[in-house]
Amino acid sequence: MSPLAPVLDGWIVPLREAAWPFLPEGRVGELRRLETALSEALDTAGQGSVSERLLAVRRVMAPLAPSQDGEPGTVAAVGALAGFVCGWYDLDLRDTVGPGHGRMILRHATPSLRETWTRRLDAGDLVGIAATERHGGSRLTEITARLARDVDGWRLWGEKCWVSRLTEAHAFVVFAKDPADRIQAVVVPADAPGVARYPETPSGLAGWGWGTLQLHDVRLSGEAMLTTPGGDGERIFREHFAAFRPQVAAIALGTAAGVHSRVLSTLQARTSTGLLPRVRDTALVTLGRTQADIHTALLGAVTAARLTAQGSRQADVWARATKAHGVETAHRAVQELAPLVGASGFRADSPIGKARADLGGLLYADGIHDALLRSVGRTLISTR
Repeated sequence: MSPLAPVLDGWIVPLREAAWPFLPEGRVGELRRLETALSEALDTAGQGSVSERLLAVRRVMAPLAPSQDGEPGTVAAVGALAGFVCGWYDLDLRDTVGPGHGRMILRHATPSLRETWTRRLDAGDLVGIAATERHGGSRLTEITARLARDVDGWRLWGEKCWVSRLTEAHAFVVFAKDPADRIQAVVVPADAPGVARYPETPSGLAGWGWGTLQLHDVRLSGEAMLTTPGGDGERIFREHFAAFRPQVAAIALGTAAGVHSRVLSTLQARTSTGLLPRVRDTALVTLGRTQADIHTALLGAVTAARLTAQGSRQADVWARATKAHGVETAHRAVQELAPLVGASGFRADSPIGKARADLGGLLYADGIHDALLRSVGRTLISTR
């Protein structure tokens, strides 16, 4: 049996058999190959900093991402489940497969820029997103970063804060206002003159660099600006996060599932050796409740991913609600599971302790959970 059997056979296959007739066995086979390759990549990633090892794993895994061919809803579901598998090992592996924020370039760039970034993303290069400013990330219309016309392109000034993948990204999709005060999205090479990065130390999600991006008269080519048919940067942002947030939820739930599997394995080992006479009823209740919570939230995340891929009018609302609910569920599950293994779950080098810190950070990354739920409620009120 695969050493990773708890990922698929314990978490995904039961849902596929009961609720996902759209997910053929061949796609499950893709996920099995993915988890095998990921296990091998983690074993051979070598030394270096955490982010260097993560980038090494991404370069190995990028060409092995699930196929993008087929019915869009199925492709989106498999992508979410691939994230779940990666998260089972470590939340820092959320950028292991798939284009991530590079998806905006693949969907909205000029043909030549899209072709360039298709190759680069397939080779493992990484794209960050720079939207948040000091006033907060949820009010995109209030950004102050500015674009001005140049002879053959654009010039960019501004500051973005709390940017993830700060030191590892090879480019950033930056949101700024043009001379007409419209929000635009532009692709900024990380090594462009005028780009300065100032890392800070987060309390969670510390695998990737994080901090402030300053933009001092950065000169960009004309094709740097992303467009949508009849749309603008705000539309690109909303469309991207409608697809991205269910992925985040699935990855977070994978992390919680990984903790659940580790706690269960520890308790089984302690009882089989006699170290633990029996598992208390309260612990059994926690194991049962958290497994049910993770499974049901994963159903919601996959549903939201499919709604976005199928162009549903409900996609944005589902994405916001699912990200908040999925990450809250994952965070709560790990908080409840960690005490079941005692002090070992709170050591600095414990994967369980790391998962607690990372999921705490994710409550505020890619959309603050209570702000997302508030926006969902506001949308529901306005449409009834």
